Amino acid sequence: MKKEEVIERIIKNESSHRFKELLSWIQESEKNRNEFIQYKNVWALLQRGKEMDKKYVEEDYKHVKARINKDKNKFVINKFIKYAAIIVVALISGYLLNTKTLPHNIAVNEISVPNGNRSLIVLPDGSKVWLTNGSKIIYPDHFTGKSRNVELQGEAFFTVSHDENKPFFVHLGKHRVKVLGTEFSVLAYPEDNIIQVDLVSGKVELDVKETNRAGNYKSYSLNPLHSLVLDKTSGNLEHSEIPDSFYKYWQEGVFEFKNEPFENLAKKMERIYSVKIILEDSILNHSTFTGAFHIESNVYTIMETFKRASSTPFEYNIDNDHIYVKRIK
Repeated sequence: MKKEEVIERIIKNESSHRFKELLSWIQESEKNRNEFIQYKNVWALLQRGKEMDKKYVEEDYKHVKARINKDKNKFVINKFIKYAAIIVVALISGYLLNTKTLPHNIAVNEISVPNGNRSLIVLPDGSKVWLTNGSKIIYPDHFTGKSRNVELQGEAFFTVSHDENKPFFVHLGKHRVKVLGTEFSVLAYPEDNIIQVDLVSGKVELDVKETNRAGNYKSYSLNPLHSLVLDKTSGNLEHSEIPDSFYKYWQEGVFEFKNEPFENLAKKMERIYSVKIILEDSILNHSTFTGAFHIESNVYTIMETFKRASSTPFEYNIDNDHIYVKRIK
């Protein structure tokens, strides 16, 4: 197959196992397999939550047109030209982070979203995933067997297609979330000490791996409009209602907080704005703030707001993408 045809099949959302010529091309060589995964990953990444409508395609095409004109091996796919060109230029620019091989003739997609970005991923069963802030999801090209399984590292909002005969599992390291068909979010960065599940509608269970019993989980059900937080160190679980700020964050991009320690806010800002914030005094770690900011705001403007609002006076210095915060004594 020509590369143009492979990209066209991806843009048309034709699964490899339903299109024999494409599947045959994928199985032909390791190079073809990796190339197919690259195209699929970049296509998902480039949607960036905009669902690739005409307006944004035109805008993106203008930005990459200069690069395309310099490329001697230009892609021409009639009405698919703009989409395909954007995919190719993204690959040339190194936008893709990782790929997976194809066990048992199934393409495994690994999508990594950089800090400060958000992408809409459509899974093979039609389920949708909003992936954000330095997060990664791994899922097969099509679901086989008696369950649907994906792996998540980071933060995502899921809208899962209902199929009671084929439960949906989100694997979070040794723990997992079991889903039958619902809307929910998961916060599960490997480096964090907590896993948080927020259920909007439907039914989910948080399956906590029992350390003293191999292969066994202890399941905790979650009611709609409620949140469940697992402390990975102590094993303690905390139930609470989902605050209104949950919807503002996922739907409007507004992050609200109440009596939140500076240490937690710094970690959140690092992921949203792709910076490193160093609090040089332990007292600052526990200083609390109440307020809100839009994720599209400038991080330095937000730092100025914190500086004015802080009960503990501090100053900060900027060195490239590092922000050093020091208490004024």
